[in-house]
Amino acid sequence: MHPPHPDEPSHFNATAHWRSLQDAIRTSWPNRHGRSSDVATLVGCSGGADSVALIRLLAELWAEDSAAINTTEPNRTRVTAPLIVAHCNHGLRGKESDADEAFVRELCQQLQLPCVTHSVRQPNETAASRPASDERTLRQIRREFFQQTAQQHGCRYVALAHSADDQAETMLHHFIRGTGPLGLAGIAETSDLDTDLVVRRPLLQVRRETLRAGLREIGQPWREDASNQLTHYTRNWLRHDVLPLIEDRYPTAVEAIHRAAQLQRETNEMMRRLAHRWLEMHTELGENQWIVHTRRLATPTQAHSHNREVATIQDWMTERPIIVTASQLAWDQLGWPRGSMTMEHWQRLAMLACAATMTPPPSDSINHTGPFPGGIFLDQQMDCLVLRCPSPAN
Repeated sequence: MHPPHPDEPSHFNATAHWRSLQDAIRTSWPNRHGRSSDVATLVGCSGGADSVALIRLLAELWAEDSAAINTTEPNRTRVTAPLIVAHCNHGLRGKESDADEAFVRELCQQLQLPCVTHSVRQPNETAASRPASDERTLRQIRREFFQQTAQQHGCRYVALAHSADDQAETMLHHFIRGTGPLGLAGIAETSDLDTDLVVRRPLLQVRRETLRAGLREIGQPWREDASNQLTHYTRNWLRHDVLPLIEDRYPTAVEAIHRAAQLQRETNEMMRRLAHRWLEMHTELGENQWIVHTRRLATPTQAHSHNREVATIQDWMTERPIIVTASQLAWDQLGWPRGSMTMEHWQRLAMLACAATMTPPPSDSINHTGPFPGGIFLDQQMDCLVLRCPSPAN
C-alpha cells in the first residue's frame, strides 16, 4: 500500500501506535529557534522499519508546519527548510542492496522529498576490492557520506533512527566487552558530527516493535535485511537471543537500561568538569607537548594539612578516574591518536602523576619512561612528567 501524501491529514486514519509516535516526534524534535522545520535536516535511511518510520514522522511534522504557514501567511513562498533523505548503498547483498536503494528512492518520490544516494562499490569489482563489511568501517563510510551531504545542502542536523532497543543492545555489548564510563553511557540523544553538524536521535525512547506496529497501521511497508537474523553476529545474538531472555525475567529491562545510561552520562559530565579543572590547575599544554606538574599535587596537603577544605580538594585531585579522564582530554586537545591506548596505559599515567603523593613511592622496577602508542614519549623528571610527540599527529 502506498503511504498518503505528507500534506494529507494522515492522523485521521492513524490508530493508537502511530498517534503515539506522532506525539513522540513532536516532543523529541523541539526547535528553540521556532518551528521544527526551520532548520535544514538530513535523515539517514537504510530502508528498514526504524528509518522509514523516522522519515514518515518528520515528513508529517514538516507538512504540519507548512500547512500552518500557508494558513497564516498565504503569500509566503518558502515555507520550510529542506528535509533531505540520504541512503548509503554498501553493496554487500548484491541485488537486495540495490532493491533497498530503489525502495528508498520510491518512498522519497511519494513523500516529495529529495533523496541523495551513495554507492560504495567500485566499477569492475574484483575479489581483492570487495566492499568493506566490518561494522566499524561501514559506520565510518556512512558518517563521512552523511557529513558531506549535510554540508552540501546546508543542513544543521543529521537525524538517525536509533531506537530504545538499539540503546539496550549497545549497552549490553559494551558491558560484556568491559567498556569504560563512556561506553556505559550508551548512545546519546544528540552528539556532534563536526563543529557545524549535530546528530539527533529522536526515536531513542521508542521501542522497535512500536515503530513496526505504527507502520503497519498506516500501511507503510519497509525493507528487511536477512543478515539481521544471523545470530553469529554479536549484535544480532544480543537482539534475538539475549535481550528477549532478559526481558522474559525482567519485563522492564530496556527501560532500566535507559535509566542506567542516563545516570552514567550525568556522572561522565561531572567527571569531565573535574578533569578540565585538574588540567587547568596541574598541567600545561604546548605544541605537541604536555607537562604534568606532579609536585603540585602533593604540595597543598603537605603545606596546609590543617585546612580541611584544602585536604578535601586534594583528595579528589588525586583520584585515578579524574586523572584518566583529564589525560584523555589532553590527548584529544593535542590531536594525539588514542585508539591504541588501553586502560593499562591510562592507569600508568595516573599512577605516575600521583607518584609524589604515594607512601611508599612506586617501585623503581616499574618502567616510568618510554613510548606510548602513537609515538608519544614520556619523560619523568623530578617534579613533572613531560609527554611529547616528535612530529605532529595525523
